[in-house]
Amino acid sequence: MVRQLHDGMTACVTDNGTVSEAFAVTNGVKQGFVLASTLFSLMFSAMLMDAYRDDQPGIRIAYRTDGHLLNSRRMQASTRVSTTTVHDLLFADDCALNTVTNEDMQRSIINRLIDIFAAGCAYFGLI
Repeated sequence: MVRQLHDGMTACVTDNGTVSEAFAVTNGVKQGFVLASTLFSLMFSAMLMDAYRDDQPGIRIAYRTDGHLLNSRRMQASTRVSTTTVHDLLFADDCALNTVTNEDMQRSIINRLIDIFAAGCAYFGLI
């Protein structure tokens, strides 16, 4: 259904008052489309999961769901404490990639992060 909203979409470019001929728009979503940020987040999440399937940098977060959110002593207890790793933060068309230390970030960027990220974007047609 979402695809049908975009099928047959064309665009023109205006440069110094000169309008180009119409051309087919084959990827992306319409400017201001209500579902654009949701669709981007879904697509980008799939791309990140694929790109980082072997290497999962991120920040480990411990949490409890027993209603004692602000009691830090209860977080020290090993019972009923769950953990998860936040690998990335997505909002609209922004993405923040997380690591635990500066060294991890430097190692990731220098050795793999950008290459993996670019390969994932290319595979999903984002570049």
